[in-house]
Amino acid sequence: MLKDVDRAVLTRLLDLQAEDSAISRLQLRRASLPEAQRLAEVKDLLDELESDLDIATKQADEIAREQARIEGEISLVEAKTGKEEKRLFSGAVANPRELGALQAEVEMLKRKRSTAEDSLLEVMVQRDDAVETMQRLASEREGAASQAEQLSATVDALISDIDAQLGSHQEARQGISAELPEDLVRLYEQVRDAKGGVGAAALVGGACQGCHTQLAAKEVERLRAAGGVQRCDNCRRILVV
Repeated sequence: MLKDVDRAVLTRLLDLQAEDSAISRLQLRRASLPEAQRLAEVKDLLDELESDLDIATKQADEIAREQARIEGEISLVEAKTGKEEKRLFSGAVANPRELGALQAEVEMLKRKRSTAEDSLLEVMVQRDDAVETMQRLASEREGAASQAEQLSATVDALISDIDAQLGSHQEARQGISAELPEDLVRLYEQVRDAKGGVGAAALVGGACQGCHTQLAAKEVERLRAAGGVQRCDNCRRILVV
């Protein structure tokens, strides 16, 4: 019967509460490690940099292909211009009309070459910018990857330490729980679930340490004189005198 529970047993219940509180704190810490949150942020950044670098690489490749196309076009125009100029100055063309057409063709080829060279300069500037962007993104990705690796090692070490502490407290909790009456543990668990993880609290200086309410002097006297399981009138937690 809970009315017959010895005060030494109730004091041991506070030890059980202490283990449960420690376990809760460790679980909360494990779930909200700042290092783990930072690691998630760095991984998101790393994914973003990977995507940006992939886009920048494709753009640089596209610009390189355009540069190669223009350079090829210039080479063809130069070859054709050289061929037509050779005909023009060789004396092989004597017909004035044909000679005029050939001169016009050479001038058109030179203008085409000039336009292509202007386009080539623009594309080369674009390619330099694209390469610079790729290098910057690659450097940022490398830095983020290194930071992620370091944070991952830190988080693993912290979690390993927390898990070791959790194991120790859970083992201690099991040992204490086994010493206590089953009906007392059952009541404690019910109250603890309903009261945010605190099912038992000490009475210190006339105040319940669960809700920090100062109890009336007569109530404190009654609690000190009474035996068995007592409950705080305010928060209904198990009160250990």
